[in-house]
Amino acid sequence: MSKRIYPHKRVRYWQPYDVEDICALFSDRKLHPQTVRKWIRNGMPTIDNGKPVLIRGYDLIAYLRGQNTKYKCATEFDQLFCMKCQDARYVLQRKIIIEQATAVLRVSGQCRVCKSVMYQSYKKADLSRLHKTFRVVGVLELYDCEVPSDKTHIEASIENTINESDQLRLF
Repeated sequence: MSKRIYPHKRVRYWQPYDVEDICALFSDRKLHPQTVRKWIRNGMPTIDNGKPVLIRGYDLIAYLRGQNTKYKCATEFDQLFCMKCQDARYVLQRKIIIEQATAVLRVSGQCRVCKSVMYQSYKKADLSRLHKTFRVVGVLELYDCEVPSDKTHIEASIENTINESDQLRLF
């Protein structure tokens, strides 16, 4: 099972925390008090050896940053991250599908090792580089303009207009 990443931006820099406060801070991630005690045993600094155990906010931030970067995986441009393998993998037969989101391109491909679907986000400026690196087999809603031409109602408005000869017949 992969390690969880806890966002350090929730922690206040100057505030001291005890074990229960830290668990309440990450209650959405179901952080257990025993996990926090394990962090202390593994080297997270405390204020003193008294009870309750108190941890400075900036020490907690530094510890979480170190843990979060330790479990991140760097991928090359021609690799995608496989959630099943928990590692950066190359795409099967270099075939990808590109889907345009609001600010990025979402790329999906199949893992060479476990054959599961992998996803990666790229900048729109990387589109030409993606075409050079991969074989693009599908492009979903990829346009260069703000309003795509197939989503307009031009054809419907042309069909509904009455030409001049038809207008003269009506009167």
